[in-house]
Amino acid sequence: MDRRYMDAHCHLEDKRFNRDRGEVIRACREKNVEIVTSGVGVGGCRRALEIKRKYRDIYLTLGFHPHSVRADDKVVEEVCKIIRDNEQDILAVGEVGLDIKDENLPRQREIFQRFISLAEELDKPLVVHGRGLERECYNVINNRVVSMFHCYSGDEKLARELVENGHYISISTLVCISSYHRHLVKNLDLENILVETDSPYLSPVRGKKNTPLNVIKVVEEIYKIKKEEGYSYREVLESIYKNTKKFFSIE
Repeated sequence: MDRRYMDAHCHLEDKRFNRDRGEVIRACREKNVEIVTSGVGVGGCRRALEIKRKYRDIYLTLGFHPHSVRADDKVVEEVCKIIRDNEQDILAVGEVGLDIKDENLPRQREIFQRFISLAEELDKPLVVHGRGLERECYNVINNRVVSMFHCYSGDEKLARELVENGHYISISTLVCISSYHRHLVKNLDLENILVETDSPYLSPVRGKKNTPLNVIKVVEEIYKIKKEEGYSYREVLESIYKNTKKFFSIE
């Protein structure tokens, strides 16, 4: 089997990719890196759908970021409508969730609940943004849908609980620069672990824009940690790739 990677979460529709989006996608194809891009908000969802139409091999999730907590119900409903109208083209609902750095937590919870209900309605998994509020996100979900906690930075206890209940955690490029994330990977099994870049954010190289190609660096870093347990690079890679396809129900 050729080495195949999948960036389980990035933002190719971000305007920072406007100048080199095609080049980035071509480079990923050459390296067998498959891409799941996550459109958020009305504009982000529409741009992500345009990318999907132009580059047919890009996978897609659509959601609503907790940063947009001030948006009124019309905007939230418009995003829900975009998701419903394009349900055949998306793998999951998200990213959606809660963020400790944003205001008005009750409103964040209310919006999050709406998207959990939408994922239930469409029978889609959920991509969760839970910075600083991972436990609360899990409590709100209450095992109603299968979820992936993107860019997981919560504690080990919750990570184990998530996996035991059939959910997934995604390890980002932060593992390349953060001892906390390396420690987390060391203490967890490969079961239900995915990898992502969250590009163009979270670059592992200071001053450089992150791209989905850096998902290879994430796998390499996990291998460095897991080889002490006797895993080969191929075993790490194939396990993560299989987990990703299973979570997103990719044939």
